[in-house]
Amino acid sequence: MASSKDSFPYTPQLRSLMQQAGIPSFAALAQQAGVSTWQIDQLRRGSVLKLRVGAIARLGQALNTSIGDLVATFSGSPPVARPDLQSTSKAARSESLTPLQNTPLQNTTLQKEYERLQRQVEQQTTEAVQSCQRAALLQLEPLLEKLPVFLNVIEQNPDFPARQLVPHLRPLERLLTDWDVTTIAPIGSEAGYDPQKHELMEASRTAVQPGDRIRVRFAGYYWGDRLLFRAKVSPVQPNDTHPS
Repeated sequence: MASSKDSFPYTPQLRSLMQQAGIPSFAALAQQAGVSTWQIDQLRRGSVLKLRVGAIARLGQALNTSIGDLVATFSGSPPVARPDLQSTSKAARSESLTPLQNTPLQNTTLQKEYERLQRQVEQQTTEAVQSCQRAALLQLEPLLEKLPVFLNVIEQNPDFPARQLVPHLRPLERLLTDWDVTTIAPIGSEAGYDPQKHELMEASRTAVQPGDRIRVRFAGYYWGDRLLFRAKVSPVQPNDTHPS
């Protein structure tokens, strides 16, 4: 007795792709694509849109076909059997063949779904990268705060014993550039106090008002257009003419 799964309408299309890809069985396809037999059955049913984007992408890779082609092939109405060759009605044959053709509405729906899947994959990738970067930057905060200070002191003092460390710190600077991480202001520079991006050091918190002159003591950073953490600053004293 034949299995009920043998009647899945898109089984021939899937077997054809499997044959071209050299995959001998549905179990082998499931193993190669890292999906379940239930997900394979959804292709055979023509219900590919029930699957997650990642599963569709892995199936497409295993079958050597694009996500768009996979969605177009295994979604929509089930294929219709060929017309009865004994029928002499040309009109009947024409009518029974009509469902085999995608209508403009079906094509538009498939295209929109494909574009939605593409956007979803891109968004998930971007969010994953940003999440990893954010976690790394939070762990590096103590080093990032003092890195410009270390580099400034070392470069201003040629005989400083730690000068040989500078080349080893440059890759970190390049990494921050690649991640679009920038300092708020150079160490020792002056600016008007802005509590949104400046953090007063403990001893001077009650002495400075917004707009007062301050000097940057420890670096603060932007991550793209977002504030990562504020620069630590102190007020500029009347007789304070040189950065320290």
